[in-house]
Amino acid sequence: MALKEIVFRDPDEAGGGRDARVARARAEARHAAGLRGHPHVVTVHDVLEHEGLPWIVMYPRHRTDPGSDPPWAVSSAAAPVGFGPLVAGEHRVVAGAGQEPGVAGAGEHRRPPSRVLRAALACGLGLGLALGGVWYALADRADEGTAAPYGDGVGLAEPLEDGDCVLADWPGERFTGTPRLSLDPTCRDKAPDGQVLAFVEAGSAEEARAYGPVRCEERTREVRGKLADVRSYAVVPTGDGFAAAGRRTACLVLGAHGPVYGPLAGHRGFGSVFADTTTMQRRDCLDVRSGREVRLVPCGGRHEEVVLGFTRLGAGVTRAEARAAADRACARDVPPRDYGFDPSVYKSGALTGEGPWKSGTHAVVCTVGRQNGGTMEGNEP
Repeated sequence: MALKEIVFRDPDEAGGGRDARVARARAEARHAAGLRGHPHVVTVHDVLEHEGLPWIVMYPRHRTDPGSDPPWAVSSAAAPVGFGPLVAGEHRVVAGAGQEPGVAGAGEHRRPPSRVLRAALACGLGLGLALGGVWYALADRADEGTAAPYGDGVGLAEPLEDGDCVLADWPGERFTGTPRLSLDPTCRDKAPDGQVLAFVEAGSAEEARAYGPVRCEERTREVRGKLADVRSYAVVPTGDGFAAAGRRTACLVLGAHGPVYGPLAGHRGFGSVFADTTTMQRRDCLDVRSGREVRLVPCGGRHEEVVLGFTRLGAGVTRAEARAAADRACARDVPPRDYGFDPSVYKSGALTGEGPWKSGTHAVVCTVGRQNGGTMEGNEP
């Protein structure tokens, strides 16, 4: 083991320049410590600081030729090349425990190293420092990316993105515990349970756990208020996966009692056909071509109906009975006149879907349209 002290030629030098050179020497020595066993690079074991100057702890190269330079000659030749331009100082090598006696200071070599040896060591150490720095950065990034962002229980290897539609596998009762999530790239084919609609950032994993769910409630409150049967759910990163998750909690809106069957809020495109009434929200403008095909359209253009709100039918109402029962319930519970529509011009309407009957909620979408069956032009209340 050998210790190398870096000494400034001008002991009175002070200020930011000196500090910067010392810091750079220390950083490069630490990066070089990541490269071990290279035949042309002296291995750096540690960097210590004494009286404001760094000492480099190195493993000497093993002597292979009885006539070759002692280990200290190799160390003394290599380090000035690597660190001299950065520190602009002298280097003193001190023999460590168990090493050859009588070898104490720079210049006390058996013979000076050749120019060829110096050049070879310079190239080797320069390469070692460069590769060591790259290895250090890549290893650090690899460590950040190996952890599952939300833990193994959630089942996602990659962080969630805005608009991702998810399937939630609840091990117990829906509402309770942590569901195992997977993605539905189509946001329709697999009857998704919900969608990522927002994110909340945090300064630490602890902050995300403490405040992520509450902040997600706030971020999704407006959207949830426009839908019939949904809830907020926060996917919080774990401590190990905090960096991989982008240092943020994913805010999902899930169906409260069953799937939502399609995209929500701004992720629905105009002209798209609703997969189910579950994704319809208040003040949506609808192109109702038939009972089975309803499209979302801009409210500034022509449309047949506007969603006003929701109501629920009794548990005993069958799907076959739902149509007539829904019309009566909407006229009673969500009358258009309460929203400024003239009863002599407009009438109440209702839409039902398979989803609310599968989930048992029996939720009904209540709409308003013209009495004469004509289109609405976007200038209504």
